[in-house]
Amino acid sequence: MENFLRRLKYYGIGFGIGLIFVIFFFKNKGCAWTPENRVKTAIFERLLVINDENKKELEKLDLSEKELIQILRNSDIDFQKSKKTDQFKVYHFDCKAKSSKEFIVLLTLGKESFLSEVLLKEKKTSRATNSIKGIGEIIYFPKERNFLYVDTTDKLNCQKEVILVKDNDQLFQRIRKNGYIDFEKSNLKRRPKPEHCLVFRDKKNREIRAFALWHMDKIEIFKMDLSFDSSCK
Repeated sequence: MENFLRRLKYYGIGFGIGLIFVIFFFKNKGCAWTPENRVKTAIFERLLVINDENKKELEKLDLSEKELIQILRNSDIDFQKSKKTDQFKVYHFDCKAKSSKEFIVLLTLGKESFLSEVLLKEKKTSRATNSIKGIGEIIYFPKERNFLYVDTTDKLNCQKEVILVKDNDQLFQRIRKNGYIDFEKSNLKRRPKPEHCLVFRDKKNREIRAFALWHMDKIEIFKMDLSFDSSCK
């Protein structure tokens, strides 16, 4: 029994030292289960979008969208200043630009929503909310395959043929190429699930509006609006 307790003590000491190395020396990068990394995982499983007003703020910082994404991955979340309600969360990121200038980024995370909006102009999480007008440029897509699918109704299958896409992957590639979020046509406060309006152009440069929900960590398109075609009933 004494030998067992001694071994247990040594194991506990080693485990504690390991935790210190991981948390403090590696800044939580190796701890996927820490609160900060759980939040970051949830955010980067979604689309990150930014509106025109906040994009101007990004330009003032002399940062590209790609640089901003990398900064967010490496920045600390201030949970004391974050808003963590059940339906709508806003996380406060303390960031530093390449010029060493410090700045704040707020990231929204709505329940059952597949987007997170980048807010640079608003500094208080208590006042932060998703945009309701204008468009949101998509600056980050998850690398996961089969991230988007379309309901298999006759009308949607017909519409996919009209816009010359053979499968869900081809449709997702069109959205990656030129898609954006139309905030005004979206209903991000809808319950039980927010409704998102994705706008993109097909190979013939025709505008398509796709209405989608977040389902099982995937984007589910349940309706498409082809204003240029009425053949699909």
